[in-house]
Order: sequence, then structure tokens, then C-alpha cells
Amino acid sequence: MDAATGDALVEIDLRYYRPTEVELLLGDPAKAKEKLGWEAKVGLRELVKMMVEGDLRKL
Repeated sequence: MDAATGDALVEIDLRYYRPTEVELLLGDPAKAKEKLGWEAKVGLRELVKMMVEGDLRKL
């Protein structure tokens, strides 16, 4: 809402919400390691750094 006029500045269309949306998603790579022999080659900090650098390059 615009504080001065009370007008709505953004509208949300509830049709675009997923009906079974969850608040928190957590993954466990143990099954991928057990069944497929897969292991991550990049840690979380490095992945975040790569993602931020990619976004900055786009700017």
C-alpha cells in the first residue's frame, strides 16, 4: 500500500500459489550417494559464491 494514498501498489494473484507450498525444503544427498555413488563436488559456500558471481556478471 502507498502510505500517502492508501492505494495498492502490488497485487497478488492467488492462482499462482502452489496448493501444497511448504515453508522449508531440506535435501539429504545420502540416497544419491548410496544408490548412485554421487557426491557433490562443490560445497555450499562455493556454490553460493558461484551463483552470486553469475548474477553479477549479468548486471
